[in-house]
Order: sequence, then C-alpha cells, then structure tokens
Amino acid sequence: MQADRGGVDDALWGRLLAAVERDSAEILELARWMAAHPERSLEERETSERYVHFLSERGFRIERGTAGLPTAFVATRGGGSEATRVALLAEMDALPEIGHACGHNLSGPASLLAASALCAVVSEQELEIRVVGCPAEELGLGKPRLVAAGAFEGMHAAMMAHASDMRRAHRLFLGIRKFELVYRGRAAHAAAYPEEGRNALDGVIGFFVALGLLRQQLAPGARVHAIVSDGGQAPNIIPERAAARVWVRALAEGVLDAVAERVLACAQGAATASGTRLEVEEAQGSSPAMRPNLPLTEVYRAQLLRLGLAESGEAPDANIGSSDITHVSRVVPTIHPNFPIGRNLKLHTRPFAEACASPEGERGLLEGARALAGTALTLARSQESRERVKNASISGQVLEVPRGSP
Repeated sequence: MQADRGGVDDALWGRLLAAVERDSAEILELARWMAAHPERSLEERETSERYVHFLSERGFRIERGTAGLPTAFVATRGGGSEATRVALLAEMDALPEIGHACGHNLSGPASLLAASALCAVVSEQELEIRVVGCPAEELGLGKPRLVAAGAFEGMHAAMMAHASDMRRAHRLFLGIRKFELVYRGRAAHAAAYPEEGRNALDGVIGFFVALGLLRQQLAPGARVHAIVSDGGQAPNIIPERAAARVWVRALAEGVLDAVAERVLACAQGAATASGTRLEVEEAQGSSPAMRPNLPLTEVYRAQLLRLGLAESGEAPDANIGSSDITHVSRVVPTIHPNFPIGRNLKLHTRPFAEACASPEGERGLLEGARALAGTALTLARSQESRERVKNASISGQVLEVPRGSP
C-alpha cells in the first residue's frame, strides 16, 4: 500500500528528514539528560528551562508560566491569517522513585525535534508551530489548566507521540473520575466503651464490600480501583475518621458517569449501614475520555507508511489508561500515537524506564519526531486533509470501538 503524499513531494520530504537528522544529536543528548535527571510533576524546572533554550535558539517566541504553572510555556514560531496552526505537546515530568517510566524524556524531545525540523523546511507564513510545554501529566493537572488558559485556541490540530511497546497511529484514553471518600464517626475506647463509638473504618470496609459486589455488573471496559487512604490511628481507638480514594474509568461518557453514580451509591450505603457520615470530594485530575479525530489519525498513519513502518496491530483500546490530553481533544483535533521502544514492556515500571534510556528508545524518539513533522507538514500543504480533519471535529464524531478490534 502506497502512502498518501498529501502534497509533500519527495524533495520536500527528503529535506524534512534531513532537518530531523541535523538536530537529532542535540535532542538525543537532552533525552539522555532527562533520563539521568528525572523531575517530578510541577518540579520540572531544569527540564522546562532546557526545552525553552532549545526553542529560543530556533527563533520561537516564548511565553513562560502559562496558566499560572511555573514550568509551563507556549513557544510560537510563524503565524498569519493564512497559516495552518499546529500545536506540538511537550510533556516533561517523571514518576516518583522510578523516574522516566512513562517515557516523557522521549515524547517531549520528539515534539521539540519535529518543531525544529518544520522550521527548516516550511515558511512562517504557511505554518504556525506552537510548542506547548505541558507539566504534571502524571497528576492530570497540566493540560486542563492550559486549555482553560487558551493555550490551544485557534489551532487546527494538536499532537504528540508516546513511547510504548507497540506502534499504532490510533490510540484512545479512558475517561477518569477521581473521588476522595471521607467517613466521619465518633471515637471511643475500643475495649472499655465500644458501644459509644461510631467506627468510620467500618464505613470504608463496607464500601469495599459493596464495591466488590458491584464489579460483576460493570459494563464492559469500565474499571474501578480504590485504596484505603486513612484507616485510623491505633487499634484501641475506634476511628472517628477513615478515608478511601477511588478512581472510576470508562471509554464512553455515559458509562463513566453511570458507574461513578453507582460507586457513590455504594459509598453512601456503607455510611448508612455503619452509622457514619460520608463526605465526597471529586479530586483534581479527573479527565473525560479521548475524543478521536480519525482523519488526523490517517494523516499520521500515512507518514508511517512513507517511512516504511508497519503498525503492530493492537486495537486503539488495548492496554490503555487515562491522560489529561483528553481535555485538549475536546477543544482541538488531537492525536496521541505510539512509537515502539522495545517488546513486552509495561508503562510505569523500571524496565520501561530502562528502555527509555536505551538505543531502541532513542530510535523510537526519532521515529515519533519524523512522523509528527510529516503530519504537520501534510496539514500545511494539503487543504483536503485540513478539511477532513475540520469536518470530523465539527461533526463531533465519537468512536465506539468493538472490543479487540484494530
């Protein structure tokens, strides 16, 4: 199958690949530095500084501290009334204890490299490139605030590529709702005056029992997971406070909200049964499900074909979690494809972090940069592609994915 060239002839394609190659050594050094110096969410100060330095040297206009986030930024090059406007997302945070086990040391630099290559081959009047520095993805805090602050206003498309053990152009994310459940009881001496107490921990335990019974009736694809975040202070004191943290996930919004409602009903029932009072707080970091844009996915897929790279065949809903990029997908056509950095890898593990610092990880970074750059260039050169992407967004298309389908 021949790739759709989308208005990008062989000469321009060759120049784009050469531009990626030209800056690759500097970007790979940045990726290695990040792997060796992981910075946690909202603490990505040096990483953000290095991102900004790289972009400033290439003529980008920099806005720092976007959305009140000290490590966030928006870097812009090009513009004008006729320009195609593309946002490249640059994540930066690492995980506690295990460092860059989600691959942001590869995905962020891949976006920077794609942006740099585009600057070398397309005019500022034709393409506006906006690199958005996105902190705190692991907390789910960065992108919703950036969206609210207008960081993606006026964009025709937004994109980034993420490390994985698979190559796929189309990848979905589960919506997620996060709750903190606090049970309030009455303390008493557990041996001398147990009848005087109201055991808040009984409320939490009752909730987990009800949740276990609920799970057999959950819709396919819905997931619920919870932990006890406060179980009391000492065995001889009936706990007056106990708490649980619960996350609900699903692909379909209706399913997500319906399951969340039933989970909260379980929580309230446990409070009634235990004679305690329930307080519910929806925590920061809740996100909707990914809103796909299939024409934009097809443009990225065409770049893989042109690079001679075959997708690995996994379904878009296989082995997925949640991400705050779904907030971006609600305001601009967005894709979040995968590039491979090894085999049989699992996100958020030490082996994944090791793969992110390996030669195969670096090859994945370069693949992502080439495909992202080609996608943005195709949008700039092909009005037909832009129209398909725009029309899919206007129609509000929602993809219902049959389980296990590619």
